[in-house]
Amino acid sequence: MKTRRVSERLPLLPAVEIALPLLAWYDESRRVLPWREDGNWYRVWVSEIMLQQTTVKAVVPYFDAFLSAFPDVRTLASAREEDVLARWAGLGYYSRARNLLKAARIICAEHEGEFPADFRSALALPGIGRYTAGAILSIAFGASFPVVDGNVSRVFARYLAFRGQWDSGSAKALWDLLNDVVNDEAVSGRVGDFNQALMELGATVCTPRAPLCPECPLGGLCQARRLSLQNSIPVKRHARPSVSVDYTVALVKNEETFLMTRTESGLFPRGLWEFPRIAGRPGNDAAARLEGEQGLRMEIDQVLGRVIHGITHHRITIHVVEAKLAHAALPDGYAWINPHSPGVGLSAYVKKVLKLFQRTHCGPPPNSPKSGDSLNRR
Repeated sequence: MKTRRVSERLPLLPAVEIALPLLAWYDESRRVLPWREDGNWYRVWVSEIMLQQTTVKAVVPYFDAFLSAFPDVRTLASAREEDVLARWAGLGYYSRARNLLKAARIICAEHEGEFPADFRSALALPGIGRYTAGAILSIAFGASFPVVDGNVSRVFARYLAFRGQWDSGSAKALWDLLNDVVNDEAVSGRVGDFNQALMELGATVCTPRAPLCPECPLGGLCQARRLSLQNSIPVKRHARPSVSVDYTVALVKNEETFLMTRTESGLFPRGLWEFPRIAGRPGNDAAARLEGEQGLRMEIDQVLGRVIHGITHHRITIHVVEAKLAHAALPDGYAWINPHSPGVGLSAYVKKVLKLFQRTHCGPPPNSPKSGDSLNRR
């Protein structure tokens, strides 16, 4: 059994005491997920990119739809960016989709359509860092690389009752310690399962709030549980203060279509369709600003309301006005788009605005709760 002290921050990790109960628990309790069906590297790769900063529950429906549209790396590599973004729309962090497409083209052009099994070559692909490379290579190819993400860090911060601030130095020490563990004979042949088990444990049992300690396969050795510190470890970082931002969007409808343009820059995802938008709240000068900034001569009919949207630490208030064009000619970049057509990629805020439009013009959708009804959320 290999163990070594790499830092005064973290003590030794006993491979056998961790791996055996963890793998037994994983064999019994692991979730059935579409990318676990056969360990195909393409499915593993797409899932790992989607799961960056996103929950399994949110990813599953997008994964199925994405694989339906792009079932293999060559199909993805030949796709247009706008089609990839359309399938990604709503999942957020759109640079992941662009990097996925770039990486697919590199894999086809430079690696004969196969994911590179060499760690350095995997790291060289767009959108792939140390964690993602280790996850793909261990799960799809059985290579002995560890993974450290937020879930894994939380598991070991509690397991070791680490009471300091968990920072990059702590994470580096854990990477080194887990590198020894995944190369130990206790994990031999099951590195991918071991890594998935750690991530699964952090996601389903050793959760950020109210961890399910009685269900934990490592509970008997967990120092935080022994000291009743599981709810205070790891030490929480101070939340980044939110920034409030206001925008005004104009809805111009023509039968089943709306006047829309693709986002080019700023907070919202580049390349997706959105409504004409200007910074700030609506006012008497809204029409003049829309003409000055967007080249659109409009007449504002009414204010429909507002929706709240969040991007990273930004709290965005979208003020929605209904308008009509004062002339038929459209500036470059604008088109009449049916937002409900298949394959049209929309910014997430646009879907909220469309729901507001539906409520103000047609009432709530069929079978929706009446105002004041409570909603059960999971």
